[in-house]
Amino acid sequence: MRFLNLCLSVPNLDTIIFYIVFVILIPSVLFSTDDYESLKYYLPALVMAAVTLTEAGSPDLFVNLYPTDCSTTTSFSGFLSTNIINGLAIVGILMQSLLITMATSSMTLGLVSGLIMFAITFPLAQQILPFFIRETDEFVQNITISDGNTRIYLPGNWHKYLSGLIFSIVLLGIQYTMLIGFTKYILSSNIKLI
Repeated sequence: MRFLNLCLSVPNLDTIIFYIVFVILIPSVLFSTDDYESLKYYLPALVMAAVTLTEAGSPDLFVNLYPTDCSTTTSFSGFLSTNIINGLAIVGILMQSLLITMATSSMTLGLVSGLIMFAITFPLAQQILPFFIRETDEFVQNITISDGNTRIYLPGNWHKYLSGLIFSIVLLGIQYTMLIGFTKYILSSNIKLI
């Protein structure tokens, strides 16, 4: 509860902590250990993490981290934060596409992998992930015990964070499966679109 009070008294402290840990420290460690393979998957996954934290933490925490509603109530810090995270995700997608293109000498494979990652990172993570978190929250809040009158009360938003994490893992699994499947198909059939 003290962290919540501190975050409410210091504006954007939660967003600052997210940036220090997830945008500065973790990529720095990945760069210093030359783990570019993990980095190219990590950067697009930042969008899913930010969407999950923003949706699950609302209305108190992570409000300006990644606001998905483009409205007049969106602050400049929320707008800036969203675009920084989107920029990092695009860098990760481009890095993945270019590395695949160079490794396989197939521009078609690089293009298809970039399109798959883009489709899962942006439209699916930005639209379906918040919907899934809200629906899970509504379902969990409406669970009743067998007598039909007693509702189960879950303190906090841990179920929102958990459902966001689970669905993010599902999205990453779908992305990985599609990348592997299309890679095998394009390389085995020697398709050249470009």
